Amino acid sequence: MTRLDRTQPTEREVYYAARRARDLLPPGEQPRLDALLRRASRGEKVDNAILKLLRPYDQARDWMVNALYLGGETRQYATLPGEVGPIPARSLWVCPKCGFQWRVLRKGRPVPPCPYDGTPLVPFTPESEDSDAG
Repeated sequence: MTRLDRTQPTEREVYYAARRARDLLPPGEQPRLDALLRRASRGEKVDNAILKLLRPYDQARDWMVNALYLGGETRQYATLPGEVGPIPARSLWVCPKCGFQWRVLRKGRPVPPCPYDGTPLVPFTPESEDSDAG
């Protein structure tokens, strides 16, 4: 039985993060990323090709490193008052300034900062939709 390495992103996580980082690429490179993501949707393994494509572009590369490996600061998730634990799978995080959304696909995985302004993401709640009103 192969044990999942929790420190390494899965192909699915690379593809998800790449979709979120698309706008960080120069417009001329975005179609190349789109083509790789289409190949991934057909079942081809293109995660390394995607990472190689993003590597020369500082903003995209640095954000992907945060999204897949570092997650900026170490984050914990408060489940109940006084109780913290690893960030749960399928939790949704949002930028309180621009609304960028990030879904954690695997328990304990990183939550990167907003790729557009560097703001730390916060857990999504119905109230966070109204946070820009006040």
